[in-house]
Amino acid sequence: MSLFDLTGKVAAITGSTKGIGLGIAREMAAAGAKVIVSSRHAELCDEVAGQLNAEFGKGEVIAKGLPCDLTSIESVERFAAEAPTLFGGLDILVSNAAVLSWAGDPAETPPEVFEQQLTSNIHHNFRLCMGLRGAIAARGGGSIVLIGSAAGANANPIILSYSVAKAGVSHLAWNLAELMAPERIRVNCVSPGLVRSWSSTKALGEAGLEAGGKMIPLGRPGEPEDIAGAVIFLSSRAGAYVTGETILVDGGRSKLTVGTDALTQSLPPGEH
Repeated sequence: MSLFDLTGKVAAITGSTKGIGLGIAREMAAAGAKVIVSSRHAELCDEVAGQLNAEFGKGEVIAKGLPCDLTSIESVERFAAEAPTLFGGLDILVSNAAVLSWAGDPAETPPEVFEQQLTSNIHHNFRLCMGLRGAIAARGGGSIVLIGSAAGANANPIILSYSVAKAGVSHLAWNLAELMAPERIRVNCVSPGLVRSWSSTKALGEAGLEAGGKMIPLGRPGEPEDIAGAVIFLSSRAGAYVTGETILVDGGRSKLTVGTDALTQSLPPGEH
């Protein structure tokens, strides 16, 4: 059996009908897990689950859809109550859903938007983890992976409220790891940098992604599979002795200086 094998495990992945979350769901299914696909839209969850069943199920149902809206505490609580019933238990939670609803001058951030960023990304993720704690503990322990962001490890004033919220997600993982260690529940955070996904392509376009990739030490934007690899590591036997950690998966952008010349050359005069 591979250290990265997830056969026999059940994983719930929020925000998993597109982008990074879909990449995680696909790779977990490929690794043998049964997966619960989730986003705000029930019909899209079912559609993606059907695609995963066709690709990885070998005639069996290995994926089911269950909607969850991270902005609604009622939806989060309902998801936590229903998710463990779909496959008779739960071993892994990947909390990928996030809210990024403001970019611009931080001083102009509407108060309700700032509050929503903190409430949804931190508080509601906390409630989701606590709501599924008992189900994971009942399996003898398991793994919770919160998806943070490299924005939470760096100063990003243009998305200040989101940056602060994602820093909070990393610290939430650390605190939950401390809380849940006696139940053999490992809690970690994976923080992606620039990744080719539905949202980044919509915001930047292919040309923008390629330009951004040149500013990264490894010379390219990330792919959803890059994030999935870190998540599977933390969710499998391979990561069984890791808890309370945040893993930056950003091509070295946050830690290395290689590539900063390209960034400097791209800045307007006077901003070097």
